[in-house]
Amino acid sequence: MSESPAPSPPALPIGHGLAAALLGGILLVWGGLMGLSLQRAALPDSTGGMMLAVFSPGTNDADAMAAMVRAGGEPVRSTWLGFAWVARGVEPGFVGRLKAEGALAAFGELPVGPTLGGCTATPVDAAKIAATRLQ
Repeated sequence: MSESPAPSPPALPIGHGLAAALLGGILLVWGGLMGLSLQRAALPDSTGGMMLAVFSPGTNDADAMAAMVRAGGEPVRSTWLGFAWVARGVEPGFVGRLKAEGALAAFGELPVGPTLGGCTATPVDAAKIAATRLQ
């Protein structure tokens, strides 16, 4: 009787490991660039007016609304993200006060939150679109 060597377990193809490493690298680069972009797009603390206020994920609506009111502003509407709100603060320095109340950052003029409905979309600033006249 001759003993044959035990069969070795099948090896995973190198292609899957390479693809996973490539995907991981792309996600890391994308995440870094997105973080840098968001940091540079954040409004300075002295800003007031209409803005997108971003809170920690998981912040409930009541806490976010209370923070906006305590900062001297008013909540305009929530977004589809849940932790980001469109807020308005008339007085300068609203962003700084909002951060002191727990907001992570505030951004201005972002095209966030179109409401999709079939083949149509309603832009965020519907009043501006409604005031436009076709010639």
